[in-house]
Amino acid sequence: MATNKQGKMQNLINYRMRVTLNDGRQMTGQMLAFDKHMNLVLADTEEFRKVKRKAAKSAPSAPGSAAAQAMVESEEKRTLGLTIVRGTNIVSCSVEGPPPSDPSARLGQSAPGGAPATLQAGTGISRPAGRGLPAGLGGPVAGIGGPAPPSGFGGFPPAGFPGGAPPGFGRGGPPGGAPPGFQPPAGFGGPPGGPPAGFQPPPGFQGPPGQDFWGPASNFGIPVAAIMDTQKDPEIISGRMTGALTIYSGTFMRYALAVQPKNYLLFACHFINFNSQLIQGYRWYTYWNMGGREASLEAKAKAGISDAKAEAEGMVARAETLAVDAKAKTGQVVEKVKGKLS
Repeated sequence: MATNKQGKMQNLINYRMRVTLNDGRQMTGQMLAFDKHMNLVLADTEEFRKVKRKAAKSAPSAPGSAAAQAMVESEEKRTLGLTIVRGTNIVSCSVEGPPPSDPSARLGQSAPGGAPATLQAGTGISRPAGRGLPAGLGGPVAGIGGPAPPSGFGGFPPAGFPGGAPPGFGRGGPPGGAPPGFQPPAGFGGPPGGPPAGFQPPPGFQGPPGQDFWGPASNFGIPVAAIMDTQKDPEIISGRMTGALTIYSGTFMRYALAVQPKNYLLFACHFINFNSQLIQGYRWYTYWNMGGREASLEAKAKAGISDAKAEAEGMVARAETLAVDAKAKTGQVVEKVKGKLS
């Protein structure tokens, strides 16, 4: 149903339509576009509304009479031009007239009130405006962000004429820095923090390291962490993560040798991580699939039994020591009692 409705509306493009709104107003105009919500775009729109006013007093009448309460309904017309009518406010649409033979001919028709037949650039009609500069996408304007204006350019005297534009006139100065042959004043040592005047870097000096160095250097945290994990219990190793890191390092080992120039630091980083992950993968497989876990649990159980046995033996030895001490103290007390009785 919606498809048939869209098709009917599509056939009415450029027709002059009469649209009735839910507040009683009617609008007539050339339909230029619509959407699925029945929002309409109308050109050369005219609005008609009915207004009720009290009748003009021609003769005095008694208060409360029918003549005093009579209302006169009139229709007002207002020219709106290009409008967008919301579909939620539309009650009905009807065809007011056929589309023009030439859609652009409507721009040359005379409007009510004696407007000229052709549109003239002036008040009420948009046009490019600026401070005397050309408008559009022509790039930087000569003298403002661009090169110096050509000789005899309007608004500037010819080159060499007093008051003319200086060489390299424009925002930011001439490109490329100082002109050829420029010598800094005596004692000028260059910008703060820079090399002294006349400084020449040694042959083969490439400047401070860039992203080709700091990127691989920062990645060394991954292989360092992998090496540290080889000393931990294999039960905490994740098989999926180990496999993913192995593929990741193998891929970037190939990438480090494929780029130009070859990045050997990146290759070394992922070579170490690749081998560390292989070791971790072997430990994980041995622990979970080759009896490593059972052997580890058995060793832990034996270690626990040995610890318990050693602790029990220690407790027996401490009990024997306490018994000997108690026997000695008892003998001393008996000896003291016998001495007092004798």
